[in-house]
Amino acid sequence: MVADKLLIVNLKKGREDAYRQIVEEYGNRLLRTCYLILKDREEAEDVVQETFIKVFRNIDSFRENSGLYTWIYTIALNLSRDRLRKKQDMLSLEDEQVGNSDVDYEVEKGIDRELLRKELFSINPLYREVLVLFYFEELSIKHISNLLNEKEGTIKSKLSRGRSILKKGLLNGGSLNG
Repeated sequence: MVADKLLIVNLKKGREDAYRQIVEEYGNRLLRTCYLILKDREEAEDVVQETFIKVFRNIDSFRENSGLYTWIYTIALNLSRDRLRKKQDMLSLEDEQVGNSDVDYEVEKGIDRELLRKELFSINPLYREVLVLFYFEELSIKHISNLLNEKEGTIKSKLSRGRSILKKGLLNGGSLNG
């Protein structure tokens, strides 16, 4: 936390080494998470880049009520959600014109990673987001609750439902949309 405070002070002073440090420290982690949410590497790269631009422009408004990474992650998550909404809106226009640890166990048993990725991408973003935060970012339910500004019970429900959908898809060999 002391390192974060020093980093924040240096970011607010506009120090170039602080900008470099924040990108090096959080860039790959954000990219992985955005990719898992958006299903598109280029989109994920764009979102990460936009995230850092927003962080650099708005660092003075950072109130330090949460950790630096939580603040940055919230920005990336909101930008990812915006992208998903825009994609969904475009798909709609095109159409008009024309809790259970069984999933963990199955994954550990060696389910084809490509199948897992495809199934994760096919799940409703509502559940995918929570699954990614819980399993790939290894955030606690409480942390996810704070990050998404939702009740812990809601996060648990989404996690349980997402696991169930993912499990069905994996057991059926793929192509199950939830």
